[in-house]
Amino acid sequence: MNRRLSFLLAAIEALVMAAIGVGILLAPMTLIWLIENDPSINWFVAYRASADIWMMAHGTRLIVPAGEIVGIATPQFIMSVIPIGLSIFFASLAFRIGRRISTQPQAAASWLGAAVAYFVAALGISISAFDKAIYPVAWQGTFFPPVFFTFFMLVGSITAKDAQALEILVFRKWLQIRFDRMHWGVRALLFPALRGGTGVVTMLLGSSALLLAVMLAANWINVIRLYEGLQVSVLGGIVITVAQILLLPNIIVFGAAWLTGAGFAVGTGSLISPLGTATGPIPSIPILAALPVGQLSFGMIVIIVPLVAAFVSTVAIRKYADEIRFEFASVLSAAISLGLSVAAVAAIEMSTLAQLASGSLGPGRLGTIGVQPWLVFIVTFVEVAAVAIPVSFYSAKPQRADHPLLQKPVKPRRPGKTKRTVN
Repeated sequence: MNRRLSFLLAAIEALVMAAIGVGILLAPMTLIWLIENDPSINWFVAYRASADIWMMAHGTRLIVPAGEIVGIATPQFIMSVIPIGLSIFFASLAFRIGRRISTQPQAAASWLGAAVAYFVAALGISISAFDKAIYPVAWQGTFFPPVFFTFFMLVGSITAKDAQALEILVFRKWLQIRFDRMHWGVRALLFPALRGGTGVVTMLLGSSALLLAVMLAANWINVIRLYEGLQVSVLGGIVITVAQILLLPNIIVFGAAWLTGAGFAVGTGSLISPLGTATGPIPSIPILAALPVGQLSFGMIVIIVPLVAAFVSTVAIRKYADEIRFEFASVLSAAISLGLSVAAVAAIEMSTLAQLASGSLGPGRLGTIGVQPWLVFIVTFVEVAAVAIPVSFYSAKPQRADHPLLQKPVKPRRPGKTKRTVN
């Protein structure tokens, strides 16, 4: 396959992905427009709404000028919450395109074709979806989608086990050289810390998802009441449910921050944490019925979750800490270095997730939704370090036999004292 054909096929695949992304949003909105049509509403309203959500899933912010919403005067505000559920879907599509490209002998032309095509698609969508009532930040709507797409496409290509592209092999060799030239301490700690810190965050997210399911089951009556209060049709209820599913990963991240004790906000000035809840008016969104409102009987006991997660993850990485046991001759330096590294990775990942999941959804109080990244960073780091450092005395304890300079000398045998063997 020559470069021109590779460029063209990758470009077509990227355009198809962009069309699928807008299409899966436009289809239900078109159905609502057809069945529950208001003669004063144009079909392009449904298209613009789909395009706006598509751009938000790529990280683009939407600006809503000052005006009236449902007859209420509102100042200009920004909508910046990313529907992470939809973003994960788009990222998986780009990742698969990257995997397919990695099997080609030369991938540069395919990468370029896909990136250019996605840029053209984003430019066309952002221009066609522009409306004075609500519009994207111009440069974000044009550049964020192709950057998002290109990043996950490259990740898919570079991480493919059966990659054959020359560019990928050269890049991997360059990474290996850079890794070998790292400081011996960083090189020894890097992968165990990544495994340990990511393990902590994974267990926090899993515990949050489980807690959310339990809270929804326990408050199912309130969920139904909120659905009834919205007074929408069956089709409208389905659309609202799908919208909540797209935001479900955001809520799981909020729950993980809640388990650490940092808490999260649903409106400016509010705070929902294990110590208690202080909120004002909450939007009538059914899934918010699972919020732990009021003073909880178990309170700060839930903070045992990140502590247990730190313990389990630090113990589990012992089999990956061979290089630490080889490089560090002091048990104290090895334990402190590994414990702080695991805590730093967990804190960075939690604060990054908090930044991605949080933002604004409306005017006034709704301008603050989610978690304070700096707060969850500090809290997670302190909690994980408090457990990971002492546990690292087990996981990263240097063994004398691992280091050639610390091995005990072997005493020579005396002449004539040979060991007999029996055939």
